[in-house]
Amino acid sequence: MKYWNENRKQYYTHVEPRTDWREPVEKWVDWMDVVGRSKQTLRTRYYQLSRFSRVVNKKINDVNEDDLILVLAPLGAEAKRGMRAAVRMFYSWAIERKLATVDPTAGIPPIAMRKAHGKVCPEEAIEKGLGSINKDARIAVMLGAFCGLRRIEIARINLSKDITDDENGMMLRIHGKGNKERELPVPAKLAAILRKRPKGWLFPGRFSGHCSVDYIAKLIKTATGYPSHTLRRRFETVAYYRNGCNVVLVSRMLGHANATTTMRYIGIVSDEMRNAVESATQTGMGITLKGNPVVGTPDVNYTLKQVVIG
Repeated sequence: MKYWNENRKQYYTHVEPRTDWREPVEKWVDWMDVVGRSKQTLRTRYYQLSRFSRVVNKKINDVNEDDLILVLAPLGAEAKRGMRAAVRMFYSWAIERKLATVDPTAGIPPIAMRKAHGKVCPEEAIEKGLGSINKDARIAVMLGAFCGLRRIEIARINLSKDITDDENGMMLRIHGKGNKERELPVPAKLAAILRKRPKGWLFPGRFSGHCSVDYIAKLIKTATGYPSHTLRRRFETVAYYRNGCNVVLVSRMLGHANATTTMRYIGIVSDEMRNAVESATQTGMGITLKGNPVVGTPDVNYTLKQVVIG
C-alpha cells in the first residue's frame, strides 16, 4: 500500500485491512488521492478502514449498524467522529460501485463535537523555549507560539517558495491540513531570523525533503516541556483576547474551516473571569461600561440597548 510506510507494514501487519477488504480499500484511497486529499488524510483513512475491517471481521456487504456501534462504543469522542466519518465516506463510495447495498452509518447521527480540554502552553514555558541553545528549537517555538502553526505546517516550510517580503513585511504561505493553503504575516523578530537562514527547506530532512513531524514535536517538547499543539492553543488564546475577541480573524489565521472550531480551543484567561465577577459586584451603576483594556478593546462606551430583568 503506497500510502503507508512500507517498513511499518512489514513489522505491523495490523495496519492491513482484512484480506477481502484490501483491494476495495486501496481503490478507495486511490480515488481520494485523485480528488485531492492530502497524504496525511490518506494514511489516516487507510488505517481507520483497516482497523474497522479487522474488528467487524465481516464481508463489506454484511456489515450493519450494530457492527459499527460495537466498533465506536469503546472509542473517545474524537476517535468516534473520525471513524464514523471514514466508514461513511467509504460506504458512500462502495455503494456507488455496487460493492455494498447498505450504509451502516445511515442510522447513526454525527458525533457531537465536545469542548476541547487541551492545555495552553504557559508563558514561562514559551520563554524557556525561546532561550534554548538549539536554534532550530527557538524557531519552531516561535512558529508555534507566535504564528499558531501546527507541527506539520512547520515541517513543510520552504524558504525558497513560501516566503514573500516587501515594504509591509514578510508573508508566509502555509501548507495546511487537507492541502489547504493560507498566508500569514510573520512577526518582525521571527522574520529577521528567517532572512538569515539558507534557502530551501527550513527544517530539511536527514536524506531528502523536509524533516518529519515527529522531529518538530521533539524540538518543541524538549525546549518548552510542552507538546507542540499547546503552543498553537497559546497563540489562539493570546490573539483572541489581545485583538478585541475577534474570533473570525483568529479562525482565518489558524486555517480553521469555521469559527466554531476556533472557539473550542481558546483558553479562558483567569484575568477575564476575575474582571467578569468583579464587574457583577458593582451595584447602583449603569450597565454601560468602558472597554476592557485586558482584551484589547478600545476605550469607548458600549451600550446595552435593552435590559430585561425577570
